[in-house]
Amino acid sequence: MGEPEQRDGVEVMKEMIQKEIQSIDSLKERVAFKELMEGVFLSLYETNLKMYEGLERRVKEDLDYDKNRYYIKTGIIEREFFDASHHLLFPMEERDLDGKLYDMKEILRAVTEEGAFPLMKVMLRCDFLELRRVLEAQPVFEGVIETQEPAGEWKVEVRLQENREYLEKVAYLYLLFTRNGIPWQTVNAPYLYKMADLVVTGLPEGITGREKIKQVVIQFGEYSKIIQKDVIPVWNIRKLVLETVGFPTPCEDHQNFEHSIALRQHGLNHAYLVEDDRNIHSISQGGEKLRIVCETGEAKKWSIYQIRSSEEQRIDRYTFPIMGNGRKESFSEKYQRKWNQHILTKTELTHFIKGLGWEDYVSYQDCRVEDCFPGRRETYSMNFFVQDEIRDRDAQKKLILYFRPGRQMDWLQRDILSFLVSEVQRIYPEYDCGGVLL
Repeated sequence: MGEPEQRDGVEVMKEMIQKEIQSIDSLKERVAFKELMEGVFLSLYETNLKMYEGLERRVKEDLDYDKNRYYIKTGIIEREFFDASHHLLFPMEERDLDGKLYDMKEILRAVTEEGAFPLMKVMLRCDFLELRRVLEAQPVFEGVIETQEPAGEWKVEVRLQENREYLEKVAYLYLLFTRNGIPWQTVNAPYLYKMADLVVTGLPEGITGREKIKQVVIQFGEYSKIIQKDVIPVWNIRKLVLETVGFPTPCEDHQNFEHSIALRQHGLNHAYLVEDDRNIHSISQGGEKLRIVCETGEAKKWSIYQIRSSEEQRIDRYTFPIMGNGRKESFSEKYQRKWNQHILTKTELTHFIKGLGWEDYVSYQDCRVEDCFPGRRETYSMNFFVQDEIRDRDAQKKLILYFRPGRQMDWLQRDILSFLVSEVQRIYPEYDCGGVLL
């Protein structure tokens, strides 16, 4: 029901009242009836209409969300170039900003009791296929711990291991999206799949734990060209703690309460997700407020994830390009999404992939449906945490997408390819999708 229909309803109601007034012969009764209708009935009717309009507006806000505000950007920044005041990007892990202060006592304890001490995080700057070979090999390096009290050098064993700490944060973000009622879109995060840990797994005899460490030096040998130290994974998400404004308002069901959170000082153009709470029933963002309906009747503090939305500034400079998961949609594509229409033709699939805007890295060529993949897989799923509990992946037909290498960063091309394939997998769950670089 739209506003014209509601206004027509008011006019019809007024006409009915007018006819009823004219049918009353007694002037005294006519005045009394008119005052009753004017002062009580029409006011009540118009109040109900306003309440209905407000409800309708809120329902539309929940259904017609702006997907552009939920785009995620990820990147990797060298520690020396990290700007804590940046308008868009924040560290995925705040502890990455802390300087490395190694304690020999803690290293000795961890190696003795747990078998390893996490020394530092690095990024492996290489193609996905080479990365897989390196991680499977788990190379061992020779490290030297230089101490100043007493002065000396201690040779230690350092091993390279896969790091999945940041991928777990993306998996948690998926849970936040689903629990806040926002459709998920694959996060383009190639750098996170290249993160690794250098861990101390062996110490020489004679270390007591009282030594004061001066520095740690590691000889990477043949791997020195691909190991990138002192980098910080970043994204356009910041965690806030915000309070309920005023007192929660009881809902009509007499069981739940509506909490309002003011957003003006934090930015109205950004998107907000509420951290999971078992008592939350619905979350919506409208105007300058974030509304939370839950069973809690007392004002409280909320953990809020802010997805920042802003354009890159001209002074921004990055050694490694920032990756996003947004795409440009034509009018017809927006219409298809609104009515949940599926991509059925190869031409539509081509437009969908090219609309993601990664032609400089990989260029889509064609697709084929096969019984099995040609050789070893060249791509991985960036939605590994989304479990398909209905379909048998082994029994599915394989949808193979063929691409040609682009001009930029060959060491990132199969990762960008994996992002594109993961997006195609979302819209074609009936197939097992994979990509091939020609």
